[in-house]
Amino acid sequence: MKKRRQRSDVPPDSIQGVSMQTLDKELSRHVEIARTKPVSVDKYGVPWVWIVSHPLWMQADHLKSFVPEGHGLVNLREAIDSTLAYEGLLMNELTRQCTSGLDARMVTRAWLLQVVYSLSDPRRVREGLVYNMLWRWFVGYQLRSEQLPEIEPFVHDLNRVSAHPHVIDIVHRSLNNGAMLHADTEEFRINRGLLHALRTQHVDLPVRLDEPVVGGLSGERGGRSMAR
Repeated sequence: MKKRRQRSDVPPDSIQGVSMQTLDKELSRHVEIARTKPVSVDKYGVPWVWIVSHPLWMQADHLKSFVPEGHGLVNLREAIDSTLAYEGLLMNELTRQCTSGLDARMVTRAWLLQVVYSLSDPRRVREGLVYNMLWRWFVGYQLRSEQLPEIEPFVHDLNRVSAHPHVIDIVHRSLNNGAMLHADTEEFRINRGLLHALRTQHVDLPVRLDEPVVGGLSGERGGRSMAR
């Protein structure tokens, strides 16, 4: 007798299991069951497909369910969205220059992730979006099932957007507006050195001389190395 594989760590009372043979005979009954709980359809003793009602699927697919109340990224998302609300013309123009299919607002939030986590390579942001549903929500996705952009266009767009002086200022203002981010926490390692270096390259942006420089970056070359 073939040993039945474990489905997952999903609580057994939250799903309904049925074989293909049984489903053929009792389809309508199991579709009715699927209105209240997912039905796993087995083939040769192994889970094959699922029958899920639309409300249950939307509940499981919606990224909002992965957002813990009070998390630092929730406050930061509110801060940057408040700033982006006044930058419609700029964001629309940058969106036309993007090649990944993402809105420039999403790319700007992705770059903010790179800054607050001090990631040296934008590919690591793209990699994180594969498995970190909180990051996906922060960037601006609504559903887990939404397709992510290809890596190279994503990196191209992030480099282009992060090189714009006003985007640099938007990110800087968002961090200043997020009071809990003024001091680094165990999770956030804000690369203020990068922002300082980038802002000093653009004479039209006000630079605070007392702004802390953290992260080991110095000069133009060091500042841009993180965003490429």
